[in-house]
Amino acid sequence: MTSEPAPTTFHELITLERVAADFFLGRTPLYSWGRVYGGQVVAQALAAASATVEKPHRVHSLHAYFVLGGTPGESILYEVDRLREGRSFTTRRVVARQSSGAILNLDASFQREEDDVDIQVTDLPEGLADPETLPDYEWSGFATVREIPSVGSAARSQIWMRLNEPIGDDPVLHSCALAYLSDHNPMDAIVMSHPQRASWDDMMTASLDHAVWFHRFARADEWLLFDVGGHGLVNGRGMAIGSIHSRSGVHLATVAQEGLVRSLRPAGK
Repeated sequence: MTSEPAPTTFHELITLERVAADFFLGRTPLYSWGRVYGGQVVAQALAAASATVEKPHRVHSLHAYFVLGGTPGESILYEVDRLREGRSFTTRRVVARQSSGAILNLDASFQREEDDVDIQVTDLPEGLADPETLPDYEWSGFATVREIPSVGSAARSQIWMRLNEPIGDDPVLHSCALAYLSDHNPMDAIVMSHPQRASWDDMMTASLDHAVWFHRFARADEWLLFDVGGHGLVNGRGMAIGSIHSRSGVHLATVAQEGLVRSLRPAGK
């Protein structure tokens, strides 16, 4: 696939070219770490799926498998499969491809909004530092990140994050943006479960699969708290589960990710 000019804003990143009825082409910027940011591919795949769904339905969950690391600077082709058209629920499957082959497989479910009970049982943690009191965390993505210092040895990553630009009021754009942001810190929480967590250079890490449940409308261009905890390691795989809250305390979404964490072995072993 040919390379296109790199997007310089999130809006450019999430604007896909429709090349056929259910085929879309997305652009990718260059990243300092040498691979495409997984949250970008998840967000663009969700944008492709959403483009084939009637507006009364909104995404309520997505489940993605990272198949291969993407190549920065190379366009990504998104193939959408219309699995189900329902009155209440609609389902899509998306495969993201580059010249190396499939790099991601995503299933997304969309629900027509229903007038039913709305109960929240989770709240913001007490004693959180306001984002304005924290320094920016250096990151080459299209977001401002401010990390809340961890206390003790708990495997937990808490960050405030928002897009660098306003993106209007379209719920689809904000859902895609939330998916984009949601991949930022789960691996941090997973690595913090590892006895060698003090040095990422001594480990090989990779995201394996990623899930988001969208509970309530979230504005991704305003400060959001991503509070993610590690849930242990086994067979080289770690698990992280967390919640996403608005600054006012509304529980907007839940995220889960499994990641690969391997201790680097000496050459020849």
